[in-house]
Amino acid sequence: MQKKLVANSHYRDFILRNRKSMNESMSRVLLICAFTGPAIALARLLGYSDVSYLSCFVMSLVLVLLSVGQRILSKYMPLGLLTVFWGVIGLMFVLTFLCTVNANIYITYALIPIVSLFYCEKSVYLISVALNYIMILVSNALMGELHVPSHTIMQEPLQWFVTVMTGYTIETVVIGAAGYYLCVRISNYFKETYSSNQELDDKLREEERKTRIGRAVTSLYQCVYVVDLKKNSYEVVQRDNFVSDVVRDEDDLETNIERGVFALVENEDKQKILDFLNIKTLPARLEKQSMVYEECMGRLHGKVQLSFILVEKDAEGTPSVVVFTLRQLA
Repeated sequence: MQKKLVANSHYRDFILRNRKSMNESMSRVLLICAFTGPAIALARLLGYSDVSYLSCFVMSLVLVLLSVGQRILSKYMPLGLLTVFWGVIGLMFVLTFLCTVNANIYITYALIPIVSLFYCEKSVYLISVALNYIMILVSNALMGELHVPSHTIMQEPLQWFVTVMTGYTIETVVIGAAGYYLCVRISNYFKETYSSNQELDDKLREEERKTRIGRAVTSLYQCVYVVDLKKNSYEVVQRDNFVSDVVRDEDDLETNIERGVFALVENEDKQKILDFLNIKTLPARLEKQSMVYEECMGRLHGKVQLSFILVEKDAEGTPSVVVFTLRQLA
């Protein structure tokens, strides 16, 4: 439960960072949309549009002002909902204005829901779709008188409005539902990603903690070898410089261990120590116990403890990996 709460907290942080980034990006989107004015003016010049030059200028000016306003809001209210919907609502008014000047806006209606998807917030998307539908409703209500004269079948503005809005309603429902599905998928993907990242971070922290504990424990020993009995090989985990000076890594396993041991212990019980260090008899000694050890007198001071600790057995139950340690007791 705690991990889930932490993952959700990280996901929420991502959503807020993304909202801030999108609010900043919306300023650029509005500025790009401002180039629509010159584009329509060029179409008018070439004879493909009857939108006035004044309308083109007003549209571009409003979009530039909206872009500046978006930038200011992003600076002082980077996470505010006013900043989120400033550009969205502003675009709606611009599109409505274009409809009233007979600019024949169709596909551009989908821009608002598409842009809102990138916020990765279901509430923002649903509000944008609803506002977009209201904008279409208002735009077509204002356009009724403009379009009816060109139709021979629909002679009444209301008839034209109902027919057109029926189509837009169906499209809004279909696009809204599909977009909502995508928004949910995006949200779930990022939630799962952050949850997985949190689990990975927890595992890495746990591994790091175990490593620190392992280093703290092994620092108590003069020698720690991981020994593979099947391959007759070893890996040095800890070895004092004094021991390193007398051993040679090119020696075989038993010779290496013997050199290290006899650098620190007396030779008075040499045969006893050699019997203990005998790798060939070690599997039998570890059959029924997890550790064997031997204490002997040290060369420098006090006693030294030698031990073999069972780590792993093979499929047949025979000891295969052990840890050899040498520790100065006193």
